[in-house]
Formats: sequence, structure tokens, C-alpha cells
Amino acid sequence: MILSCFISHCREKINKAYSMLGLIKCNFTYLTEEAFVALYKNLVRCHLKYANSVWNPYWHGLIKD
Repeated sequence: MILSCFISHCREKINKAYSMLGLIKCNFTYLTEEAFVALYKNLVRCHLKYANSVWNPYWHGLIKD
């Protein structure tokens, strides 16, 4: 039960980060590298840092081969 709640929570955070990437892609047709990095750091990375355990999972069951 706890593991499934954790997995669904991580998926929600990942989906939110992808949504922010889509928002950037749809609303900015031309971006310099500096502008993209600034938008990424402010809109996307904060969601991924919140779900840091997704990228560095503690349980082996969460690691996909």
C-alpha cells in the first residue's frame, strides 16, 4: 500500500515536470540556450528536485532495468 502510494506520487511529480516542458515548448517558439536554461530551472527542475527519490530510489523494486 505505501509503496503504491509512493509510486503514484512520483508519477504525478514526473507528469507535472513534463507538463511544464510542454508549456515551454508550446509558448516559446525560439529560445536561446540561456533562456531555456532559465525557464527549465524555474519551471521544471523544481518539480524534479521535489521528487528526488525518483532519480535516486532507495528500494530496489523502484529501479527499472
